[in-house]
Amino acid sequence: MDICKSNDSPSPPDLVSLAVVRQGLAAIADEMTLVVMRAARSPALREAGDLSSALTDERGGVIAQGRDLPIHLGVMTFTVKELLQSVGAHAMRDGDVWIVNHALVGGNHLPDVKLIRPIFHGGALVAFAASLAHWADVGGGAPGSYLASATDSWQEGLQIPPVRVMQDNRVVHDIVAVIKANVRGEQEREGDMLAQLAALTVADQRVKELIARVGIDAFGAALAGLRSVSAAQMRKVIASLPDGRYQGEDFVDDDGRGGGPVRVAVDIEVAGESIEFDFSRSADAINAPLNTTPFVTMTGVLYLLKAIARDEVYHSDGALAPIRVITRRGSLLDPGPGYPVVGGNHETSQRVVDAIVKALGAAIPERLCAGGSGSGGLLIFAGKRGDGSWWTFYETHGGGEGGHSHRDGASATRVHLANMANTPTEFIEAEYPIQVLRAALRDGSGGRGAHRGGDGLIREYRCLADDIVLTTMFERGVVPPYGLQGGEDGLPFRVTLVRGGEHTTLTGCHNQKLQRDDVIRLESAGGGGYGPFE
Repeated sequence: MDICKSNDSPSPPDLVSLAVVRQGLAAIADEMTLVVMRAARSPALREAGDLSSALTDERGGVIAQGRDLPIHLGVMTFTVKELLQSVGAHAMRDGDVWIVNHALVGGNHLPDVKLIRPIFHGGALVAFAASLAHWADVGGGAPGSYLASATDSWQEGLQIPPVRVMQDNRVVHDIVAVIKANVRGEQEREGDMLAQLAALTVADQRVKELIARVGIDAFGAALAGLRSVSAAQMRKVIASLPDGRYQGEDFVDDDGRGGGPVRVAVDIEVAGESIEFDFSRSADAINAPLNTTPFVTMTGVLYLLKAIARDEVYHSDGALAPIRVITRRGSLLDPGPGYPVVGGNHETSQRVVDAIVKALGAAIPERLCAGGSGSGGLLIFAGKRGDGSWWTFYETHGGGEGGHSHRDGASATRVHLANMANTPTEFIEAEYPIQVLRAALRDGSGGRGAHRGGDGLIREYRCLADDIVLTTMFERGVVPPYGLQGGEDGLPFRVTLVRGGEHTTLTGCHNQKLQRDDVIRLESAGGGGYGPFE
C-alpha cells in the first residue's frame, strides 16, 4: 500500500480567525475526551484514558486531535476518509452517528471502536467528529479479545463495518442489540458507547457554535490554512535531515508460534523537503496476532517525525503532504484481509519506530534516544461474576526509556506511542478479585552508557478467585531494548507465574487459566544506554 498526500496551496486566511479556529478546535477535541472519561463505564477509559478524539473537515482530513494517544494519530488521520470511500458523502445525514472497527476501514485492531458523527451547517456537510475508545472486550475466542492462538481476524472478535448506530439523533437499538449479543460485559460496553455518543453530541454543538462565531467562510479558510501550516512545519522537519538514503531494521520477538524473531525493515530516502519510507523488505505476514495495518505503520512514521521536530508540528492531514509511506501487501505491516492484528497495534507499531530510529541513528544521533521498553506490556485478567456476567480488567505497563545524547532515560514511563495512565491500586482491589502485592522500580534494569537507560518496573498481582483467565501481550522479552552509540542493552521484559513454590516464565503472547492465590509478577524492560560506558 502506498500512502501519500498532495499539498493544498490556499490563499492565506485571516490570522486572527485562524488562531480562533485552531484553538477552538483543539478545545473541542479535548472536551470530547473529558466527556468520555467522565461518562464511560470501563476503567480503561475512565482511569487510564485509552481513547482519542478528533475532528476532520468534510473530506475526512484531520483538523484537530485531543492530547490523547500518539498510537491513534495515523489511524484517526485515515478513518473518516476510509468511511467516506466505503459509504460515500451522499449517505451522511444530520443526526447520524456511524460505528466501525473494521481493520480495513482506517483501522488498527478490533477493540478500538470508532464512532463518527457528520456535522452540518446550513444543510451542507462541513466537518466530522470522531471518538475512538478501546473496548475491554469485542467478543472472539478469549476474554478481552486477545486470543494468542488466533490465525485469522474472525477469532479476534466482532468486526463492525460502517453502520449507523444513531439516526435522527436517536440510538438504533437493533444495531446495539447485535453488538451486545456478541461481546462480553455487554452493559459496560453499552455504557462506553453511550459515553462516546455523548462526546460526539457535544462536538456537534461546539463546532456549530464556533462557526456561528467566526462565520462559515472564515471557518473554511482557517481549515485550509491549518493544512498549509502543518505541511510547512513538516517540510521544515524533513529539511533538517541530511539528504540521503538510510536503512534500519528491528525485530518482533517471535512469530507467536515458537519461531524466531520477525523483521521490520525500512528504507528511507530524504530529498530536500520530502521523505519516503519504504517498508517492503519487512517479513511476510504471520498466522499470529502480531500483524498490523498500513494505517498503524503511518502512525509510527508520523510519531517519529513529530518527536524529532525542534518546533511544533500541528496535527492535521496537511502534515502528510511531504511524506510517502510504502508497505508491501502480504507483509507483516500490510497483511491484507483476514489476518489477526490485535497485538500488532501496540507491539509491531513500536518496531516500526525503532527501525526508523536505527536507520537515522548515524544521521541525527543527537536527536534520538536508545531503545526503550517499547511494548504495551499488556496483561488482561477476566472472569465471571456469581450472576454469570463477565468482568474484564486490562492494564498496560510502562518501562525504561532509552538514554539520550544529553541525559539519562526516564524510569517506569510510557515509551514512544503509548501514554496511558496506570489504573490506581485502590480501584483494582475495589472492583476485581485481584490484590496488588507490589509496585516498585526494577533497579538496575536500564543499560549502562554515558547516559544510562531508565529502569523498568515490577508489579505483582495475586488472584483472589478461581477460574481467572490471564492474557499476556508484550514484546522486548527476547530482543532487548538496544543501546545506541555504544551503550549497553536494557534488561528484557519478563512475566512469571508463581504457583505454590514453582515459578513459570510466560511468553509474550499467551492465554493462561489461573487459580486462587496464583501470583503474576511483571518485570518490564529497562531502556538501553546511550554512548559508551566509562
